[in-house]
Amino acid sequence: MPVFVSAQTSNINIAKDYDIKANCDSMAFLNFVGNFEKEHPVKFYFNKSWLDKVVVKQTHTQTNLSQVLYDSFKGSNLDYLIDGSNIIITKNYKINTTLPENFFSLENNIVNHSYDSIDLKYTFLNQEKVKVDNLINKVIYIGSPTNRSIGNKAVLSGIVRDEENGEPIFGAQIYVKKLDIGTVTDAYGHYVITLPVGSNEIVFKHFGRKESKIPIMMYKNGTLNVNMKENLVQLREVVVTGDKDNKVKNLSMGLQRMNIEELKLLPTTMGEVDIIKSALLLPGVQTVGEGASGFNVRGGSADQNLILLDEAPIFNSSHLFGFFSIFNPEIVKDFELYKCGIPARYGGRVSSVFDITARQGNLKKFSVSGGISPITAKLTVEGPIIKDKLSFIVGVRSTYSDWVLKKLDRPEFRNSKADFYDVSTKISYDIDKNNFLSFTAYKSKDYFKLNSDTAYNYNNQCARLLFKHTFTPQIYGKLSAVYSNYLYNISSSKLPETSFNLKYNIGYKSLKTDFYYSPDLKHTFNFGSELIKYDLTPGTFTPLSSTSDIIAVDLPKQRGIESGLFINDEFEINDRLKISAGLRYASFFALGPSKVYKYDPNVSRSTDSRIDSTSYSSNAIVKTYSGPELRFSARYKTGSDNSVKLSYSRIHQFLHMLTNTTAISPTDAWTISDANIKPLIGDQVAFGYYQNLLSNTVEASAEVYYKGTKNNLDYKDGSELLLNRNLDVDLLSGIGRAYGIEFTIKKKSGIVNGWISYTYSKSELKIDGKFADEKINNGQFYPSDYDKPHDLNVVVNYKYTRRISLTNTFTYSTGRPITYPVARYDFRGVEVMYYSNRNEYRIPDYIRWDFALNIDGSLKTNKLGHGSWSFGVYNMLGRENAYSVYFKSTNKGIQGYKLSIFAQPIVNVTYNFKF
Repeated sequence: MPVFVSAQTSNINIAKDYDIKANCDSMAFLNFVGNFEKEHPVKFYFNKSWLDKVVVKQTHTQTNLSQVLYDSFKGSNLDYLIDGSNIIITKNYKINTTLPENFFSLENNIVNHSYDSIDLKYTFLNQEKVKVDNLINKVIYIGSPTNRSIGNKAVLSGIVRDEENGEPIFGAQIYVKKLDIGTVTDAYGHYVITLPVGSNEIVFKHFGRKESKIPIMMYKNGTLNVNMKENLVQLREVVVTGDKDNKVKNLSMGLQRMNIEELKLLPTTMGEVDIIKSALLLPGVQTVGEGASGFNVRGGSADQNLILLDEAPIFNSSHLFGFFSIFNPEIVKDFELYKCGIPARYGGRVSSVFDITARQGNLKKFSVSGGISPITAKLTVEGPIIKDKLSFIVGVRSTYSDWVLKKLDRPEFRNSKADFYDVSTKISYDIDKNNFLSFTAYKSKDYFKLNSDTAYNYNNQCARLLFKHTFTPQIYGKLSAVYSNYLYNISSSKLPETSFNLKYNIGYKSLKTDFYYSPDLKHTFNFGSELIKYDLTPGTFTPLSSTSDIIAVDLPKQRGIESGLFINDEFEINDRLKISAGLRYASFFALGPSKVYKYDPNVSRSTDSRIDSTSYSSNAIVKTYSGPELRFSARYKTGSDNSVKLSYSRIHQFLHMLTNTTAISPTDAWTISDANIKPLIGDQVAFGYYQNLLSNTVEASAEVYYKGTKNNLDYKDGSELLLNRNLDVDLLSGIGRAYGIEFTIKKKSGIVNGWISYTYSKSELKIDGKFADEKINNGQFYPSDYDKPHDLNVVVNYKYTRRISLTNTFTYSTGRPITYPVARYDFRGVEVMYYSNRNEYRIPDYIRWDFALNIDGSLKTNKLGHGSWSFGVYNMLGRENAYSVYFKSTNKGIQGYKLSIFAQPIVNVTYNFKF
């Protein structure tokens, strides 16, 4: 028998209805029954005495049996049920098709069901509980013919969760085959789909979980929450990506998604899964060198990437100068990388958005997991505080690299220290079906000291409080309060006369609202606002002892407010054309205290060319910048398995990193736009072609892009950026351009799967000031520090058994640009180096091959704990890839030296466990 949900009356048609075209109004009901049984293969069941005086009430000439019975019995003590060819009539007995109140701890119009487990239902006549082993292929009723939505459509919504831990599933696909419509769940597992009233079969599926097909009879808006079970029977196949990433169908362009399970298959550096380094295997994403912190996307600098952990920005994403990512893989759920077509809800960075989602804790049971590698260890604890309502997760990771350094032969290493730790936590609370609250917090600390000399100490900390409210199945909103802080401290006490302490700090606070409205599957509306406050301490330099010769420096603080109002409308015009159009209005207010200098326009800018100044008090508005940002994307399906896409976006960036190195380092400083530093503005247009091959098991794509930027910052030759009181005279402004084409072919499933990507790109800058010292390379375009034209990545996964998998990755890229000394000469007795044009030469090309063997534990569910092993070799070829090239002047001339970070194969082994 079917399961009924939210049936407010018992008058409901189980199988099918019967049309009535003749006029039977006022006919004796017993005569009506006799005639109807002759015309249709049905049988009525009743007591004749109940119907002696009952007459038929037919309000419309053309109607159906269900409506006639309802009208005829309305106001009486009679009830009925149509069950296929059987029509059952009862008296003084209501046929109950509703579940008891709070039967599933939710309201009556919700089924909260775990498939492949036990569910309960009621038979219709005796209300007896019956166990059902599997609800799949059992009809779920939402509403009834007499309690139905106005019109011919109804909205179904709900949350898809993991059956084992209750965590919402991001990217689960909900699909109705006969209608060829579908949707996916968001980061909170929430979905909304509009269905025609009547019978529908809905398919729920997700990578690594059992597919569920659920027949639903829709009469009104309702909610269906689904728990999906892990699929453990698949022995010789691994799926790299799901239908959610079907690039032919979706609108997103330049978007890359990966979940943590995919990342764990890849080779690691020193036994640690690294989210940032894994992203470098994606097309259009590069780094300037081995072990470097940060990354470059489509020709942009590292500071042009917005890195978010649960909406909180991260300003330094590495541990130990780039050897490790700050993100604990046990806490991370998945990530999205937007390279173009960035939605209007994001702002502040012109190149990319790297949005990382942290896991919610286990809602069902307590669990402990961890891992041990040669130099790091991690432990994660999670579980319910209130089962199925309130959960927590805490992850701790640390290194014992000091122990390794003590074992090395060289004294300078034995006297060195290098360690880090990070702590991540998240608390999630399902208050009720309409309200959700979560709190995420993160803290990390790094300490590095080489040979008892200068000590580097830097910290990341951030937090987010999120409240989500569902107004209707089609409308929900989010309110987020975010805090982030980055601090570094550099000190030296080896020599009292030169002992010093240097501090730098950047503070970030924001409040953001975000609303989503989905009137139907073809239309999604998103709007909201964001307010950000920056507090920067550009540098405090103080002596550590009374005998130190260091002169104290305390640069004035910088403050600013950034705001954004955004709106985005995504709609499907027809089966082929889908469009997303958005607008964000960005504003920035530089605040005092500040002193702004005016310069003589007829000479080069310097401290000597200052002709006037204006002082601003605390919190006074020094300078205002604002402007609209258009975001547009379109997809046109040229066939059932191919499509073309176009995107355009404009973004303002008001926060800038000051560095004269090619990679992010702890000594880098950030500055905000002010009266002399204009915001960076980037415009990017991209076009792509996408093709599915071999029954959708292979995806091929080509994307071409062009990105133009203005107000790019560069520096005069010989500029000192750290603790520079006169930074505005050393900064230069110009334009930039980046363009390229990316080819990707990806095999999504099978014993052997993976992808190959190749990118050809150029990234160039042009600094052409009014005066000679304000030009670089005579005002011509020159390669940026991160220009690497050729980039090839190959990833091959081989799933030997359910427990054993092999992964190989191969990377090739052009060497980055560098400025060489090409001659030396004596000038008045002083030896002077003569350098080439900026970035005229390149370091050697980069080549690396990595290998990993992953062995999962037994699949037995009754074990106390489960373990897995990962064996890997980083840089299998032992190639001495150059991180940088430096030069020394000797009697024999100028000698060049190559610095390599990993110049030999690095073997690592990691053991992971879970209880």
